[in-house]
Amino acid sequence: MLRVSIHAGDVARASRFNVLAWCDIGYETLQPLAQYKTVLFETHNGSSTPVLLANYPRWSASLWDLAARAIALGLHPDRHAPVEELLPVDSPSKGCAFAQKVSAIIEHVSPNGQMRNTLAAMEVSQVGRHRGMYRARIEEHTMARVITDEFAFRPAFFRPAQLVAHAAAVRLTGGPRLPARPALCVPEVIMAQGVRHVAMHTLVEPARTGFARWLLTFSEPPTPHPDAPQGVAPEVLYVKFLQEAV
Repeated sequence: MLRVSIHAGDVARASRFNVLAWCDIGYETLQPLAQYKTVLFETHNGSSTPVLLANYPRWSASLWDLAARAIALGLHPDRHAPVEELLPVDSPSKGCAFAQKVSAIIEHVSPNGQMRNTLAAMEVSQVGRHRGMYRARIEEHTMARVITDEFAFRPAFFRPAQLVAHAAAVRLTGGPRLPARPALCVPEVIMAQGVRHVAMHTLVEPARTGFARWLLTFSEPPTPHPDAPQGVAPEVLYVKFLQEAV
């Protein structure tokens, strides 16, 4: 399971004592097009209805894309037919609800809850003394750190999960909107010794780094090939990676 935990303050001080919300993204089916069951819990609003996030292409986009979609489903007012979209922020004519700093952490949590592995982190900070103006610093284990441009978030009622989803959208599209669903990463195939291989350099991130690390855990690094500057790996292993790697 993936858990997106949202905290008051910065990442370094995140703990169970300052949790504002969390979103659980559970694996219903681990396949290249995965089925996730998502649920959002907010400290002052309780739990959302569990929602299926269906046919999501694994390892094809930033984890913040998946997290923002799961949060958006939990925040959607129509509990019977939620959609993957960020609703407009209802800004008051005077003043706004705000926070000085909110952080979010994406972890992989083992089925028994005993083992946790941090995969990504975000800090959303108020810009100076400008209430409702923020900048986010976003990190992910397979991607470079990103610091967003300043963006406005001026709601009448502050929901930390909404701010995190908004910041993720700014990271992904530059504005308060989610991108189109990512496509499944299908790399170029190269035949080597009569076996279908994938060219590592044709994989997009995070699939390229994730697959390379996954191969190393089995002591099967990519094989050099003249037409693939980063080597090749058997296609059957890439399919196995999409089905099993977490």
